[in-house]
Amino acid sequence: MMTMKRPRLLAVVGAAALLAGCGTAATSTQPVSQARPAAALAADDSIPTCDQDGKSAVASIDPGRITTSASSWPSDSTMAEIKSRGKLIAGVAGDVTLWGSRDPFTSKLAGFDIDVVKRVAQELGLDPNRDVEYKVINFAQRLPKLQDGEVDLVADTMTMNCARWFGTDDNLKNYINFSTEYYRAGQKLLVRSDSDAQNVKDLGDATVCTTEGSTSLENIKDLVKSTVVVSDVGECLVKFQEGEATAITSDDTVLAGFAKQDPYAKVMAGEPLNVVPYGLGTASDAADLTQFVNVVLEDMRRDGTLDRLYTKWMSGSGTQPDVPPAVYGRTAAELKEARG
Repeated sequence: MMTMKRPRLLAVVGAAALLAGCGTAATSTQPVSQARPAAALAADDSIPTCDQDGKSAVASIDPGRITTSASSWPSDSTMAEIKSRGKLIAGVAGDVTLWGSRDPFTSKLAGFDIDVVKRVAQELGLDPNRDVEYKVINFAQRLPKLQDGEVDLVADTMTMNCARWFGTDDNLKNYINFSTEYYRAGQKLLVRSDSDAQNVKDLGDATVCTTEGSTSLENIKDLVKSTVVVSDVGECLVKFQEGEATAITSDDTVLAGFAKQDPYAKVMAGEPLNVVPYGLGTASDAADLTQFVNVVLEDMRRDGTLDRLYTKWMSGSGTQPDVPPAVYGRTAAELKEARG
């Protein structure tokens, strides 16, 4: 399900200076580039195909003619609007250690997703350390904040799935766009370090904490007898430490951060309950920004930045999958038609 051996990507000359979150200047030293459509991948049973358009849940929108050069952006594009505004507004986590949380020494947000946002800002011609406005949101707020236009993008360990591409039966308008996949996580369980549990069945009558608006809740609700549902994922660690929950279920990336904070906790070994592909979320009417972000992510794969971020944030966590390749196949027009 999750490949643990990770090949090293070759870095281009000077790529080390481009690692997001390391005080890079606003002007990118990257050559202007344009992502190219990836070849179709072999069928992957772990990733669903969406009934609405027959495409994989990880298939995104081909960048087309959009590049990292502002001269390739139409004057009315989302990128031109953001650059004119002078800041990128990003929805992020504030309590997910390793991915988006406050540094106790600087009080600034830090983590894998924060570094990715900084690189996007840099390629928009903004200062990544000054021109990003972070809005700390919980899991249930991610889609609404994009739909309402309160944020330009969401970088918050967000699972790419068909319900978020096309809406749900009870809310057909509840949909967004996704970038290409930039991390392949897996849903697991956090238990006490002295626990002998090897899988979810071993938990018996244990109460499991999970988060409202997360895919983890949907995946676990029929497998356990009792759940505690909270609005912010960080609340689960409090419930766990206070004895109100025997276990926590979430992505292994999130749980690795909890284990780092609590020496009496561990991530349950074994295969994940589900694979969890992460994408950056953008508004459904901002396909051009989706395409632009895809170009940026393609550059980050090519110059080795994503690989270095994997090592920087997840080394020693026990969860370091391969950097996933880009998969395309959707267009803005086809999405609009499929969404009705």
